[in-house]
Amino acid sequence: MLKAVEHVNTAIADELTGWEATDQVGIDQALIQMDGTPTKSNLGANAILGVSLAVAKAAADAVGLPLYRYIAALKRIPCPCR
Repeated sequence: MLKAVEHVNTAIADELTGWEATDQVGIDQALIQMDGTPTKSNLGANAILGVSLAVAKAAADAVGLPLYRYIAALKRIPCPCR
């Protein structure tokens, strides 16, 4: 767990700083590319999924919607693990 937190606070934060939270697809794709493994073993699936969901929550807050309504409006579930 501590390794996942470290990845979020360093590599992932460095890469995603400045991105618009509403670019869920782009952020999920960036997370997948950053990890570079089919099993998400480099950064860790827990770190990747946690960041993806946190981004969705931030975007929902930014547009003034509850998370469930924001995800429904996206017409897709955040999916950083493809």
